[in-house]
Amino acid sequence: MWPRAFWQIAACGRIHDALTYTAGRTLTDQDIERLAVLAYLHDFGKANSGFQAKRWNGPAPREWPQKAGHGAEAVFAFSLDDGLLAGLPIEAMLKWAGGVDDLLRASLGHHGRPVADRSGIDPLIWRPVRDASGRELYSPAHTLKQIGDALRLHFPLAFEPGGDPLPSTPAFVHLFAGLVQLADWLGSDEDFFEYSKPGAARTLQDARDRASNAVRAIGLDTSAHRAQLIRDGFSFQSAFGVKAPHATQSALGEEGLGPLLILESETGSGKTEAALWRFAKLFESGKVDSLYFALPTRVAAAQVYERVRTFVANLWPRNAPVVVRALPGYESADGNVKSAALPDFKFLWSDSPDDTKAHQRWAAESPKRFLAATIAVGTIDQALLAGLKVRHAHLRHATLCRSLLVVDEVHASDAYMSQLLEQLLRAQLATGGHALLLSATLGTNQRARYQRIASGDETIAAPDIDKAVRSPYPALTDGETVRELPASGRSKTVQWQTLNAIDDHERIASLACDAANQGARVLIVRNTVPAAIATQKAVEALVDASGDRAWLFGLDGVPTLHHSRFSRQDRPRLDKKVEERFGKVRNAKQGACILVGTQTLEQSLDIDADLLITDICPMDVLLQRIGRLHRHKREDDDLRPKGFQEARAWVLIPEGGSFEACLKVPRNGLGRLKDGGGVYPDLRMIEATRRLIREQPSRVIPLENRALVERATHPTCLRSIQDESGAAWKQLEQLLEGSDSAERSIARLHALPFDAGFDELVFPDGEERIATRLGAADRLVAFEPPERGPFGTDVHEIAIRFHLLPNGLDADAKPVSIVRHDGGFEFSLGAARYSYSRFGIEKIGPHTS
Repeated sequence: MWPRAFWQIAACGRIHDALTYTAGRTLTDQDIERLAVLAYLHDFGKANSGFQAKRWNGPAPREWPQKAGHGAEAVFAFSLDDGLLAGLPIEAMLKWAGGVDDLLRASLGHHGRPVADRSGIDPLIWRPVRDASGRELYSPAHTLKQIGDALRLHFPLAFEPGGDPLPSTPAFVHLFAGLVQLADWLGSDEDFFEYSKPGAARTLQDARDRASNAVRAIGLDTSAHRAQLIRDGFSFQSAFGVKAPHATQSALGEEGLGPLLILESETGSGKTEAALWRFAKLFESGKVDSLYFALPTRVAAAQVYERVRTFVANLWPRNAPVVVRALPGYESADGNVKSAALPDFKFLWSDSPDDTKAHQRWAAESPKRFLAATIAVGTIDQALLAGLKVRHAHLRHATLCRSLLVVDEVHASDAYMSQLLEQLLRAQLATGGHALLLSATLGTNQRARYQRIASGDETIAAPDIDKAVRSPYPALTDGETVRELPASGRSKTVQWQTLNAIDDHERIASLACDAANQGARVLIVRNTVPAAIATQKAVEALVDASGDRAWLFGLDGVPTLHHSRFSRQDRPRLDKKVEERFGKVRNAKQGACILVGTQTLEQSLDIDADLLITDICPMDVLLQRIGRLHRHKREDDDLRPKGFQEARAWVLIPEGGSFEACLKVPRNGLGRLKDGGGVYPDLRMIEATRRLIREQPSRVIPLENRALVERATHPTCLRSIQDESGAAWKQLEQLLEGSDSAERSIARLHALPFDAGFDELVFPDGEERIATRLGAADRLVAFEPPERGPFGTDVHEIAIRFHLLPNGLDADAKPVSIVRHDGGFEFSLGAARYSYSRFGIEKIGPHTS
């Protein structure tokens, strides 16, 4: 009776609105009942004899066919002209007209991908099965007649004459496909539909009651949470524990805003709270039923997750919706984690909840369900999977349409991910859904692309450089309108200058130690992990020679640095320690500290340094790093040391001050790799950034953010640099343009075309090659049993970057030849040897037997 699950799902607030929006008209009770009939037929292919053969336990009868599936086999049944389908009300259904064919095809694709290939199917699977005497043991036609009789009995309104043709827009059919997949998954859950026990009721009313309980328990029906919120009331102060919102945050709470907004504001100005306030107001008015907060990295998602949990607890002091941390391998529901897998796709939670609480965590039990949560925080990848030609993309799409989709740090994407996001936003808006994009430094070129999606006007052009520089900042973009907002964060003057020492680790260490000797907290951000490790070693050597080891950042007494190549167990502890030493709330008595790291330090972590030393990088990224400098006001016993009352940044460049050598051989993350890509491949942006630093020794942040970003990223400025710098720079531009064009083309090829008919869909066989991020895949290495790590905790998993993996590595390769030592351990994987120490995971040579 799982079609009742579809019925209940389709009635849920925002999902019902999305069906109406994509249909282009109000759906009647007869429409819904007819859709339920089509959903009911999702499994009619199981009536074939080949599928039933899977259940045959005794000796095989004389005419038993080969075992078969039930997807393509169902489509194949329509090609047989032998009265097989006479028992189904096909003729009556054809009179429903409209999109009935596509909708049925969508229903048959309930296992997560459209049914396409019908080749090689044996017609015998749809014929009766007889024993040796000729007696009929099983008849597919008889089973189909039973299905047809049940349809007429349970859905009488569907077969009454009249009614409008069923909706046929591609957006409606794609949405329906996802809802059928969701209903199939939910209806198969025996915790909700437990009919296997003796005496279990099978009445229509019981099925309705069970379906209603299921959609309410997992959080699809949010009417009770909305009623509670409206009844109890809420304010910005009660939601966030502050007296009043900033102007930016107030703007996001206004009525009458469009479905796709872009908020640009400086780092530390409260964009996260603004986004959450937008959700609260939309949820209150019934325009969304859920929230998915998408971050660029796992670390960022883990940080925001805790902030969202606090917000939800404030908004609903009692009976709050479950907050899911949508990170595969790090799943959490209200702070509780999955501790073990149980049979039948169930899980044991760390707090061993009762059945009611466990049901509320249904969405957290599988990555494919994450977007069904009422409140979820994860990476952008989970959202992008709703728009790719991968299994269960329609399920993700149908659940995401309920949400306010918040995408943070939208500037931090390459061409491939940007194209995927643009197509996802189009699909979201096509259901009447809502989205909010957040950025500290979004260029007007990319902003114009999002404006076209929001307004539906494809003629919107990016402004020329003069207009771009004068464009408002901070700003709220709503369709064609870009509205200036008052600055929300503190203004600061940053003294900056370049230093020709990007390869001189000893000189960098000397600068840091001199500052630490004066009591400063020093942040050193390198573009690559090897450079960061070399700098860390130089700092330690200088400290050991003439400094104070208390200056060294460390974890549990072990000096270390911060980057992406630490185990999944050690990384969260490192993040926490960073915020303890450099965060807003810190122990002033701990004093000076030198923290070395990579790009992991420029986003999400609440870092407040007295001095910044950083490799040069594109201006928008540099401003992100500068956002970690003098981030908070220091008062009372936590004043900044003498000589560091003003924000200062040293920006490291090559010894000769030129990037010409990086055109041929990339170094320190600067330059394009031969096969494309690289950390910062566009050296024109790097040169533009260098010139802007040299042009003026100080800048007022965020007042000058817009001008700095545009003058370092706008095509006009980049063309000027390449034109005056010679043929090699022009060639670089051609290569970069070709790479971007190729990446966008690949993205369009991989993206699920929600504007195409369902019968046109073809999913590739090698779905593992379709990913949310373009490039080779990293390898997650598991240690069973776990190994003791350099900081005293057990290491269960380490992710190894793709370029550190040996060629031809077997997919099933396990770590071997493990050698433990005081500072961690070594191991081999395939033909390579690795070390995991306080410096993270490093490839140290070939594996020797």
